[in-house]
Order: sequence, then C-alpha cells, then structure tokens
Amino acid sequence: MTGDEAKRAILAVGDGRGFVVQGAHERFVITAAHCLPFLPPCASNSFAEQRTYKALLGSVGTEPTVWAECLFADPVGDIAVLGPSERPDLFSAYEELTGAAATLSIVESPSETPAKLLSLDDHWFDCRVRRYGGPLWISDAAKSICSRLSGSPILTDDWCAIGIICSGSDVTIRSRPRG
Repeated sequence: MTGDEAKRAILAVGDGRGFVVQGAHERFVITAAHCLPFLPPCASNSFAEQRTYKALLGSVGTEPTVWAECLFADPVGDIAVLGPSERPDLFSAYEELTGAAATLSIVESPSETPAKLLSLDDHWFDCRVRRYGGPLWISDAAKSICSRLSGSPILTDDWCAIGIICSGSDVTIRSRPRG
C-alpha cells in the first residue's frame, strides 16, 4: 500500500473521520465513538433504527450523506464500528461509498514506533507513538492535531492502522491502540 492508497481508506464521519476495514463478508468503518451524534442504547435487543445515523458518512472534504448503523460502541475506549443500514434503500449507498474506498489492515501496536497521521489539508505527517499500558500517546507530531482529526487512523510506516485519534489539541494526544 502507498500513502495515496491509504488516504482512500479514510472517510468523513460526522465532523470527524473514520477508516474502512475489510470484514469476512462486508466492509466496516472504524471511528472514535465521540464522532457519533449520539451513542446507541445499551441494549442488545435495541432496534436498528435506534442505532442508525442518517447522513453520517461521506468522502473526506464533502458533506456526509450516507447512512450507517452502529454495530459496536465503547464510550470509555472511545471507539465505534459502523456498518450498513439494514434498510435496503440505504444499503447500496453505504456499499458504494465503502466499496470505492481502500481498506486498511489493523495490526498490534509496538511499545514505541514512528507513525503517520493525515492532516486536514490531506498531507501525511510524522509523529512518534508510545504505548503505556492500554492507550497510545502521540508525541513529536510535525503538525498540530485538532479535534476534527478524531477517528483518523494512526498508521505505521507500512500503512497499517495501530490506533485512532480520539481527541486533539496542540499537545500530546491520547488514543486507543488496536490489536
């Protein structure tokens, strides 16, 4: 994979971002849970309508228009997994958007590694990632990390996702590791 291909895996999720991964039979979008307009109910028997978000997904730089269903959300870990709506009339738009996207692989984060982040102006920039227990900590970022980068992947030098950005400021950022 190249940097340009990795960019194609990143989507707009509300005011933040997410990235596409390939499941066994369909594609999913991984994002920060706080990028969702609301958290779904804590009930395994909730209705799909209670977990479905209208006009949540889109290409980066465009207004989101694609509906998605929340399949998993962890408000403490600040991570969510989105999939297509069960509604047939909405399924094809999700499939079209995610089908045109590249997919990222998720790998376990080393305890310390150089990493890459995608800026709001669509350029990759370097940072350093350290794992302390569970969370990843980003430091030495070549550019500022703002809240609109929430949900963006943290990538290794070989373009694999090791975490997601969960918040932003001009200081060290806490994020969730993958793996």
